[in-house]
Amino acid sequence: MPAVNWKAATKVYCGSFFNQFYPCLLCGKKSRTLLCPHCMVLLTPLQGPLCRCSLPMPGADNSQPPPLCGRCVRRPPPFAASHSPLIYSHPLDRLIQRYKHHGDLVCENALEQLLAGMPLPWPDTDVLCAVPAHWRRRWWRGFDQSQRLATRLSLLWQRPLLPALLRQHATASQQGLKRTQRERNLRRAFQCVTPVTGLTITLIDDVMTTGSSARAASRTLIDAGAHQVHVWTLARTLPHKHTLDAHNG
Repeated sequence: MPAVNWKAATKVYCGSFFNQFYPCLLCGKKSRTLLCPHCMVLLTPLQGPLCRCSLPMPGADNSQPPPLCGRCVRRPPPFAASHSPLIYSHPLDRLIQRYKHHGDLVCENALEQLLAGMPLPWPDTDVLCAVPAHWRRRWWRGFDQSQRLATRLSLLWQRPLLPALLRQHATASQQGLKRTQRERNLRRAFQCVTPVTGLTITLIDDVMTTGSSARAASRTLIDAGAHQVHVWTLARTLPHKHTLDAHNG
């Protein structure tokens, strides 16, 4: 299990008590917030028009329902829509990696700074549901980042959090896998363990990469009787060309 960075946490909380200044978690400069204004403007918003899976659709208009990319035309996602406010790129990727893979829980407070003011995209949502990690991964990391993110969004958006999904297989790490490998890795990975019949559910995760986890979890909920599923992630990984266009734009 990775050790929590208690030294960094102590510096932040002592700084907040005595002088209200913190070292920015990304550049180290003193700031009144954990992410300084300079680093905040480096975060890249994800802007439309977007596919249902939140990939940019150059040349499309902002029609409703959203247009579909080539993959989603061939295999439409079971979820009705997805939303990611930010692109998973520098410097946000560093922050999330420190949080997830190095147990730096101070980064959680910085992520909460990003969440402030983010609206719930689907007001008809009945409940939120985190995309769960397997218990072995939770034990290794010491926490489930998607569950903690969903807990904070539940308070922000005033929607109940329903632990409807169980990850029943300890799937191999998704990092570095191709889309087809991810999909094969996630077959029958989730089980619905609470009644969801008729509910409109917003799934919560930290990052959407290929969308394979979101598809698998959504399909499980729909098969269990959910009326509709939306997917919200803090960030979306884009193919290299899309990422370059976003930064150059």
